[in-house]
Amino acid sequence: MPFRTVIHGGEIVTDTDQFHADIVIDDGIIVAIVANAANLSANQRIDASHLLVLPGAIDTRTAFHEPDPDGLEGILRGGFAAAAGGITTVIDLPVASGPGRTTGNGAGAGAANGAASPEETAARIREVGRSTIVDIALWAGASGDGRSMSRIAGLGVAGFASSMDPDASKLAATDDAGILLAMIALADLNLPFSIHCESRSLAAAGVAAMRAAGRRDALAHAESRPPIVESVAVNTALFLAEQAGCWVHVPHVSAAESLRLIADARSRHVRVTTDTCPHYLALSLAELERFGGFGRCAPPLRDQDEIDQLWSFVLDETIDSISSDHIASTIEAKAVGDGDIFAAPIGLPGVQTMLPIFWDEAVNKRGMNRSQFARQTATNAAQIFGLYPRKGSIRIGADADLVLFDPESTWEVHGSELLYSQGWSPFEGRAVTGMVVRTIRRGETIYDAERHDDTSIARPGSGKFLPRTYGASPGS
Repeated sequence: MPFRTVIHGGEIVTDTDQFHADIVIDDGIIVAIVANAANLSANQRIDASHLLVLPGAIDTRTAFHEPDPDGLEGILRGGFAAAAGGITTVIDLPVASGPGRTTGNGAGAGAANGAASPEETAARIREVGRSTIVDIALWAGASGDGRSMSRIAGLGVAGFASSMDPDASKLAATDDAGILLAMIALADLNLPFSIHCESRSLAAAGVAAMRAAGRRDALAHAESRPPIVESVAVNTALFLAEQAGCWVHVPHVSAAESLRLIADARSRHVRVTTDTCPHYLALSLAELERFGGFGRCAPPLRDQDEIDQLWSFVLDETIDSISSDHIASTIEAKAVGDGDIFAAPIGLPGVQTMLPIFWDEAVNKRGMNRSQFARQTATNAAQIFGLYPRKGSIRIGADADLVLFDPESTWEVHGSELLYSQGWSPFEGRAVTGMVVRTIRRGETIYDAERHDDTSIARPGSGKFLPRTYGASPGS
């Protein structure tokens, strides 16, 4: 007999509708959505009265450092934070310091330094499966070696990733020639190529100008990387993708002009998908000035006018999905930036706050439809990365990846209370309306707000690696 769970009394939010109904789950799969399941026998009943039932969120860009011999975070610790934030699936970047590492500066003439081999990628897949509590797909490091990339694609990776600027990302960086060679190799693989888009030369010139002027303050970081630094790189990536016939994914967009370029490329039938992050939608130069090195990310935080324009592209769904771009940095490392912003490591934690911050900013403050919220936090990502309809949807036959969410509860962000390793948050002290009450991954509760600090609620290794074909495979 299957293990049956009934979730009753909640208001279900799908990508197209919202309604009151009960959900019946057998062995982790949704088998029925009915008006009232009170008469059905069940091993477990979960009361969702006065709560919304949302699709489990999919975070398309995390960097959990797995394997993690340096103790920065790792997939287990990061996964606990993801679950507490209503995320049931992550797509993790290859920035580990063990198998699958793709860090390295510079490249050229063709391949991103440190791009993982098929053997290293296979080892990384095995490694993450041993400890994760959330389900996980993987980005792989790109190279210009079509044969190697084809073998890696066959392992089921979600896509390939690289960076145009070695100083802005822990991903391997490459030049335009390397980007083009990778795109040519990817054109026949039907996989997205995610590129951190910032111009290496413009960013370097900006930093040099700030240093020459004696600027080390927090705002010098943003002034060294104005929106044009991103948009020039986006324009290059789009043009190269158009010439190569490659699908390009532009992550963590922060500049309105980049979105105008993306919309124009789509009108020419260039295949391009994109995401942005809550910190680009809710934090401004005021927070960068306040937090100093703790607010340093790339692209940098923008002024309020840029943020307002960015929101217009979120609301009209030019932006497909929301990611956290979560990356681990210690308090000690970030604090170095107090005297010299350029000494602080780049990147912000955000996997636990992604869903509630976006809800508060999008739904509460800007009137976003709840179904659009579901699309941009779950459904669209599942469709883009081959996980739909098993992920990102509340429907019969889908995995029971669900978030019980209280839209009325207000809480305050304190980094010391979050479950990831950093102990700080760029949203420190912010009051947020909308709280994750319970997170369910394939029918199993992996977070319960009433047991917030109890990490024993989820079993390490109970999550699993999701190959690119997962959405098309039958539920099991």
